Amino acid sequence: MASSSITPLDTTPSLLLSPNSVAKALDISRSSVYALMKNGDLAWIQFGADRRIPIKEVERLAAEGIPAITKRELV
Repeated sequence: MASSSITPLDTTPSLLLSPNSVAKALDISRSSVYALMKNGDLAWIQFGADRRIPIKEVERLAAEGIPAITKRELV
């Protein structure tokens, strides 16, 4: 009999998240994520045209709380 090998799915979480993923994880708008990045409240890394946020930053914000963002900062 031939044995079949099953490769388990990689369930390791990504260490870098897109702004959309961060918005979903923190239950805030995408524009709020960009405002946090712009204000320096959320560290991010640039890869070409893409921005990525380290998961440790998301965990930090979740633990510390999300700073208030004014409507003016969202523009």
